[in-house]
Amino acid sequence: MKYLSISLVIMLSLLGFNSCIHDDFEEPEIPDMPAGNVITISDLRQIYMDSVISGVHSEGYKFTENFSVYCTCTMDDKSGNIYKSAYVQDNTDAINLHLLSSGGIYEGDSIRLDVKGLILSDYENMLQLDSVHVDHNIMKIATQQYLEPELVTIPQIQTGNYQGKLVLIEKVQFEDASLGDTWADAENLETLNHNIEDCNGNTIIVRTSGYADFAGRTIPEGKGSLVAIVGQFRDDWQLAVRNMYEVDMEGYRCGTPLYEENFDGVVNGEAIALDAWKNIAIEGNVLWMGMNTQTLTAARITPNSDLVQQTWLITPQIEIPEGIVPALEFETRAAFDLGGTLKVFVSEDYDGGDDPSTATWIELSATICDAPSNNFGTWTESGLISLADYSDSIHIAFRYDGTDTQKTQYFIDKILVSMD
Repeated sequence: MKYLSISLVIMLSLLGFNSCIHDDFEEPEIPDMPAGNVITISDLRQIYMDSVISGVHSEGYKFTENFSVYCTCTMDDKSGNIYKSAYVQDNTDAINLHLLSSGGIYEGDSIRLDVKGLILSDYENMLQLDSVHVDHNIMKIATQQYLEPELVTIPQIQTGNYQGKLVLIEKVQFEDASLGDTWADAENLETLNHNIEDCNGNTIIVRTSGYADFAGRTIPEGKGSLVAIVGQFRDDWQLAVRNMYEVDMEGYRCGTPLYEENFDGVVNGEAIALDAWKNIAIEGNVLWMGMNTQTLTAARITPNSDLVQQTWLITPQIEIPEGIVPALEFETRAAFDLGGTLKVFVSEDYDGGDDPSTATWIELSATICDAPSNNFGTWTESGLISLADYSDSIHIAFRYDGTDTQKTQYFIDKILVSMD
């Protein structure tokens, strides 16, 4: 009977509890967000120029009326790389939102932003809307409306036209000084700057917070692409990475050699006969000769009195890995110029035989040295010559043309075919 009484009490209690449950939930209060006039982020930038930069409101322009901006969030603070902040973008421009509290707006959120009460200003030249209250200033329209990043180069970013925008940068790598380091100091929660560079030597800062969830990851060693938001701090342009899924840098680094020849193995004063090279006199009997002294190794051609002279110096076959864009560079020097010429060519169908005329040769646009008429000139770099049109295997040829009266002595050195 005692246990029966306890059971009855429990059953009655449960019935009483269930009687309190109902389906009529109280609706949360929806903030009053009058749409007002609709403006764009480009309009915000113009207001900033007209009011803040002009000095009328030097501390920032505070909106006292309802204006709405329709835009999409391109970066939130979930990863920890930014804090109490978000970036938004429309089809005109982009801007940073400085939030009163963290969270509440997420990447891919399509929103209507009510700017009433917000302050339009800059932090060290980075344009921002300050004091954004997620509940009072933001109305979500849709989620997962992700924007595609815009493909740009480092020099394009440095024009200043991409502040706050979501961008994709390709064919870049972290500088040598950053290799082996981490994105940030995760142990001491300190922000670090690392430079990325393209193959032309243009650089830009990648800035990462010590609170980022990838702060302790090791900097990638290869070349590739990354997606990021463009920021500015004073006169420095910076990139903020959203996550590691948008970093793909596993390719060959800029300048990784596919083939190189410095002529260290030539015999001084003898015709060049390096392994798999071709040294062919089509007209006359002048050959490319080795120069190997205590101070210099190079290939050299010295014309003679033959009526017509045409001599080819052709590299071995150079294999181009799939997906790689190669580039060529070398150095030349000349002396005693009387009109002989040196040109450089590339071929995909040369068979490695003794008659280069049976192949198709394309002349490359290279910087060839100038030469004085009665002395030696200076070494001249060819510049980086793109071989982007060639993706299988190639030969590079250096062709000298002259006569008994039109002749020039040429030197070639430091031939390098590398990853562009």
